[in-house]
Amino acid sequence: MGARLSYPEVDLKGKVAVVTGGNTGIGYETAKALARMGAHVVIACRSQERAQQAIERIKLELSEAGEVNVEFVQLDLSSLQSARDFTDNFIAKGLPLHLLILNAGIAAVELGRTVDGHEKHFQINYLSHLLITLNLMSVIKSSGPDARIVNVSSYAATFGKFDPSNMDGSQRYSRMGFYGNSKLFQIMSMYFLQRRIAGCGVTISSLHPGAVDTEISRNFQDSTFWKTVTNVVKSVGVLRSPEKGAATTINAAVNPEFKDMEALYFENCKVTQPVRSARDEATQERLWEYSFNLIREYVDTGRLASVGIELPSIPDTENNHEATGSTGEQNLTTTED
Repeated sequence: MGARLSYPEVDLKGKVAVVTGGNTGIGYETAKALARMGAHVVIACRSQERAQQAIERIKLELSEAGEVNVEFVQLDLSSLQSARDFTDNFIAKGLPLHLLILNAGIAAVELGRTVDGHEKHFQINYLSHLLITLNLMSVIKSSGPDARIVNVSSYAATFGKFDPSNMDGSQRYSRMGFYGNSKLFQIMSMYFLQRRIAGCGVTISSLHPGAVDTEISRNFQDSTFWKTVTNVVKSVGVLRSPEKGAATTINAAVNPEFKDMEALYFENCKVTQPVRSARDEATQERLWEYSFNLIREYVDTGRLASVGIELPSIPDTENNHEATGSTGEQNLTTTED
């Protein structure tokens, strides 16, 4: 028998939620569920057209529930400037933020760089989401109590590792390995950020949604191997629907049982332990310093200081060349449209 996937229906009237990649797959089902419970939902993705289609679909599917409040704000996770612009645009609305659902991502794509010169999985799945979290942290903290940040990670974190000498894949690269890296970093960021805001009424969690049949599989349709694996998995019926795949995300976001419970990791709507490598505090701290120094110029340091997060020191660039990354723009295929 499959895992029992469930979450409580709670009253979210007056609450505001941001869902990255909320136009499709798990993100769409998450956005719809939060809207059904009464939240004002912001769908953050690249394509306004696809977002508007998702919003109209949500309104149609929830027509019997009455008026729902869902809007679009543009976000391209392959650009740090876009991530900064997104947070500025959200803050300019003057809204609180009770739920930040970091859902969008890509999986097992070919080696390539973002416009900022970073390996695609690293920036789209992890680094831009970290930037968004930092720039919105003061809003989230002021919106509590019981404001929550939820990272949609993956079991693929098991295959990941933090290797500062090969973050861009220039020495060696595997599609699933670097996808796993980005998902590992999402879990590690839960720990290093939660330590820095402990006891402030904001909780951060991570989760594995299960094997879900979503559009993310389009990211590796160029690979005969991965396309075959996907087709075989689909044929034996082990993939969850996006609706069931979203259950763990929604449970982490709304279940009153988890109020004030910090740095929880979920699978099948239950609290469990993530991979051991994600729980090593020394490595978490190295990742924090490494990551922050890549996004420092895009961080609103004044807002960050207001929530008591101490900034890492600026590295010696002569001795930290591995953190600079290469530059160059390439076309991207992502599920955060």
